[in-house]
Amino acid sequence: MTEAPSPLNVRPTSGLLKALADDSRLRIVALLSRGELCVCHIASALDLSQPNASQHLTVLRNAGVVESRRQGSWIHYRMCAEQDPVRARILRAILDGFAELEAAVEDRRRLSATRGGTSCE
Repeated sequence: MTEAPSPLNVRPTSGLLKALADDSRLRIVALLSRGELCVCHIASALDLSQPNASQHLTVLRNAGVVESRRQGSWIHYRMCAEQDPVRARILRAILDGFAELEAAVEDRRRLSATRGGTSCE
């Protein structure tokens, strides 16, 4: 008699895909893939209100895509080091495909103009 195969745990992967299934969150992840950013810079670069950007970042944090740290009154976000190899491959493929799209290039241009070498503090 053969044993039934064990069910695959797809929840981590589906959680990642759900978190990225939003234009703004995908654009946020694309910006954060290049380094840590303050929520104010993300909001400004993507023309989002700060509360709206924070809501999107909360979804990404809950899905284990980003992590945060507080500095004064501002919160800075960065990509988490992905431990799951399937999630890591999916995220890398999405970011690689998105990197050269006109929207991503424009987001990076706006971010650069927004930051202008200044801090949030």
